[in-house]
Amino acid sequence: MKKILTILVALLMVVTLFGCNNNNNGGNNNNVKPDEKKLKIAYVVSGLGDKSFADSGEAGMKKLRDEGYDQKTFEIGEDTATFKDKINDMIDQGYNLIFGSSSYFDQFKELAAEYKDVKFVEFDDSRSPDELTDNMAVIFYAQSEGSYLVGLMAAGMSKTGQVAVNVGKINPVINDFVTGYVNGVLDYNAAHGTNVKVVTAACDSWGDPATMKQLCLDQHRNLNADVFYQVAGGSGDGLFEACAETNTWAIGVDSDQHQEYVDSANPAKANVILTSMLKQVGNTLYGFVKRYEKGEDVWKKTTTFGLVEDGVGYVDNDFFKQNVPEALRNEMAKAFDDAKAGKLKVKSYFDFASDKEYEAYLESAR
Repeated sequence: MKKILTILVALLMVVTLFGCNNNNNGGNNNNVKPDEKKLKIAYVVSGLGDKSFADSGEAGMKKLRDEGYDQKTFEIGEDTATFKDKINDMIDQGYNLIFGSSSYFDQFKELAAEYKDVKFVEFDDSRSPDELTDNMAVIFYAQSEGSYLVGLMAAGMSKTGQVAVNVGKINPVINDFVTGYVNGVLDYNAAHGTNVKVVTAACDSWGDPATMKQLCLDQHRNLNADVFYQVAGGSGDGLFEACAETNTWAIGVDSDQHQEYVDSANPAKANVILTSMLKQVGNTLYGFVKRYEKGEDVWKKTTTFGLVEDGVGYVDNDFFKQNVPEALRNEMAKAFDDAKAGKLKVKSYFDFASDKEYEAYLESAR
C-alpha cells in the first residue's frame, strides 16, 4: 500500500510540474510583458474609398492581414463627438495597437493615459515628446518635399500662368502640402524667368466632391487656372471631374490616383491626372509594426519620413512620361536627388514663426 501511495505522489508531482511548465509558455501568464502579447491591430479612418490617404493606409493593413496579423479597419465617420466611445470599443475588443491620423489625437491621448498596455500611433502629424505619453508614437511625413516636386511640374505644365492647390480642410499638415507646392512654383519661376501664380481654396470637407468641383470650375473660368493639385481626400474626386470637363490637368495625392481611376468605374478621369504626390502611408504603417516587433525605440517621439526615407515622392508612370516633357521630368528628378542629398532645402509650413508669416508667403505667389 505504501508503495502504491508513493507512486501516486510521484505521478502527482510530475503532472503538477508539467502544468507549471505549460503555464509558463502560455499567453495568460502574469510574467508575460504587454509588448510580448499577441498583437491585435486597429486602423481608424473616417471612411475608405477615397482612392487617396485612407486607402493608402489600408493597403498597408491588407499587407499585414495577408501575413496573418489580427488586424481590423474601423470606419467611424466624421462626428468627433463619437470618436472616443468608438475607439474605446476597439480597446474593449482587445485591440492593443491602434493607428489613426491626427484627427484622433485628443482621443488617443486621453485613452493612452487610461490604458497603459495599449499602444497608440498617430500618423500624419508632428508632436513634441512632452505632448505624448509613454505608450504613444507619432509618424510625420515631409509632405512639403513631395509637394515641391509636383509644384515644379505644375508651373512647367501651365499654359495660362495660373495653377491651383485645393484642400479639404485647413490644418498644419495640409498647410505643409500647400507650402511645398508654392515653393516649387516660385523656384520654377526663379529658374525660368516665368511668373506663374498660385490660387488656393478649401471646401471644408474630406467628402464633398460637389463643392470641390464647383471651386475648380470657378478657378478655371474666373482665374484661368489650368493645373490643379488636390489635397482633399474623397473631395478630390470633384477636382478630377472638373478637370475632365474643362480639359485641364490634375495632380493626385497620397497614392497613384491615375491608376486608381484606370481601374475604377470612371476611367476617363484617369486621363487628366498627370502624376500624384505620393505619401507612403501604407508602407510606413506596415514598417512601423515591424520596427515595434523588433523592439526599436519608437515611443514618446515623432519619426519623420521624407524623401530620404522614401516616405514621400511622386508617380513616374507611363502616362506621366507621355505627357510631361523630358526636360521638365529631368528637372523634377534633379530636384528629387538634390533634396535627398541635402543640397536642396524645401520650405515647410513648420518653418514659419506664425500663420501671419505663412499667409504672407502665400500672398507672394498669388
